[in-house]
Amino acid sequence: MIDTESPPIIVLGVERSGTSVVAEMVHKWGAYAGPSEKLHKVDAHAPKGYWEYLPLWDLLAELGDFDVGATWWDSNFQQRMKQKAANPVYKKKATKLMAEMHKGVPWFWKDPALSHFLPFWKRIWGNAIYIITVRNPLDIAVSWQKFIMPSDVKVRVSFVAMNLLRWQHMMTQILQHTEDAQHRLFLRYEDIMRNPCMQAERLADFLDSKFGKQTSPIQAMIDVVEPQLWRNNCGVPFEQAAEATVEQKALYAFLKQKISNASEPFNAAKYPLPPAYLEYLNIQEAFLKVCRKLEEVGKRV
Repeated sequence: MIDTESPPIIVLGVERSGTSVVAEMVHKWGAYAGPSEKLHKVDAHAPKGYWEYLPLWDLLAELGDFDVGATWWDSNFQQRMKQKAANPVYKKKATKLMAEMHKGVPWFWKDPALSHFLPFWKRIWGNAIYIITVRNPLDIAVSWQKFIMPSDVKVRVSFVAMNLLRWQHMMTQILQHTEDAQHRLFLRYEDIMRNPCMQAERLADFLDSKFGKQTSPIQAMIDVVEPQLWRNNCGVPFEQAAEATVEQKALYAFLKQKISNASEPFNAAKYPLPPAYLEYLNIQEAFLKVCRKLEEVGKRV
């Protein structure tokens, strides 16, 4: 475990839950994201950038054994990550990657994939500062559907219910593995979009209190937020979502409590996932890979 005067700021959340806008706000506050040439490039899905450090993803892929067909939907994935944290080879690679981030200023990592690897990283980065994003899971599921589906199957196939299983799994992992953390802030995406001033001040106050900063560039943090990029707002309260299970609705209600009281205790047993759900998610992943390959072939023909 690394002991530093500048603990990492870790932005956690499911894809399409607002992690990118929060990461940019953290950057404008004054945290280092890594050299620009090593950050994920902007695209139509994230026109202001992803703020993801590419060498981090490279190490995550290596840890996950993705080159030999493993996925993070494997039932033993979490246990494997715990074992790899004790492996001196992987520990050395992880500590070296962290050392590259220390530039004398606070630094942060943001990658939704980190939610799968927390059993590994918690043993490496120690007492991290967590910022966790919360968003209406139905909007997340619809947005993720648009993000992952090849263009020629978007209309004919819906994975919204399966995407909600994905959301439930990832948020459960985040809550479980940060339950003992001393420093956590939960931010709601909808609150950021509707009242960026208040949420920027809330985020700045939180970070200032951890790093002893006296003043923060609040306006620069506010200017990050562009409400027109709130492109997937179904207008359906999650409590009324037909695709959602009782357990998922209860988990989202709990997450909203965490926004005002981060110390509210989490009990995963209250929000059980259905049997064999990981197999369903693996099937989804395999199906999408086939669709992408077919799309690539079609473009060449």
